Amino acid sequence: MRRLRSISGMSALALALGALALSTTSAGATDAARPGPAVVQNDLVVWRPGNGTWYRLTGAGSGSVAWGAAGDAPVGGDFTGDGRSDYTVWRPSNGVWYVKNRVSGVTSATQWGLAGDVPEPADFTADGRDDYTVWRPSNGVWYVKNSVNGATAATQWGVAGDVPAAEDVDGDGAADYVVWRPSNGVWYVKNSQTGVTRSVQWGVAGDVPVPGDYTGDGRGDFAVWRPSNGTWYVQDSVSGATSATQWGTPGDVPVGGDFTDDGRADYTVWRPSNGVWYVRNSVTGASSATQWGVSGDVPVSFR
Repeated sequence: MRRLRSISGMSALALALGALALSTTSAGATDAARPGPAVVQNDLVVWRPGNGTWYRLTGAGSGSVAWGAAGDAPVGGDFTGDGRSDYTVWRPSNGVWYVKNRVSGVTSATQWGLAGDVPEPADFTADGRDDYTVWRPSNGVWYVKNSVNGATAATQWGVAGDVPAAEDVDGDGAADYVVWRPSNGVWYVKNSQTGVTRSVQWGVAGDVPVPGDYTGDGRGDFAVWRPSNGTWYVQDSVSGATSATQWGTPGDVPVGGDFTDDGRADYTVWRPSNGVWYVRNSVTGASSATQWGVSGDVPVSFR
């Protein structure tokens, strides 16, 4: 549900910016001038299936890194424990996770998962690193491999047709097993540490779940974006307070993340038709529009 399609119909401006990304500073050089793990703000990042290249735009500049191949699934996650997302793709054909540290350039390859699985990396072990995680629609099982020590776990949670949406709902520092069920709009949560479960009805068929902390309380909230009217519906996972904010149009791709560096997820969509990122601060309502990417790219939530 978070993937894009073809590369046809790109605008002249988008083509120019794509060329610029290929010729500017490398991502590693861009990072060298930035702070370390304290950085939490999302960058504008797209992955281009046609050439397997990541294009990244930050406040310090832009860069591009070739990593991946057509057919791969790009995923955002910090597997190396430096507080920053790594360039990572999961390859359905062999179930291998290919990780490239964006600062040091060190690479690794870890087999975990099978064709048909859905990659859903998150920190399930509360060690400050995302784990190699796939959710298997055929049996509803979450398979987690600790990215530090290689320990594995398998937890059944969800059924075929669900959408995995891992996030830390209870604020204990570990991601929880979370699925959203389009057929009834219910979020099913299972605490990854205690096994305690809960369910919350929020959303309707056709919505796109976009988990994140929109309220700044350190816990993931229940959030969906509705393509039919471009509205974000958020329910605070603690208080149950709700909000509805119109931001985006049919055809956009919602992207989760904190793009304004205030510790809260923002309302963000990427528009394939023009490659523009539209960001609306979830607290102040301030908005911005930045062209980055071309039709056919895949936007990635990337810190």
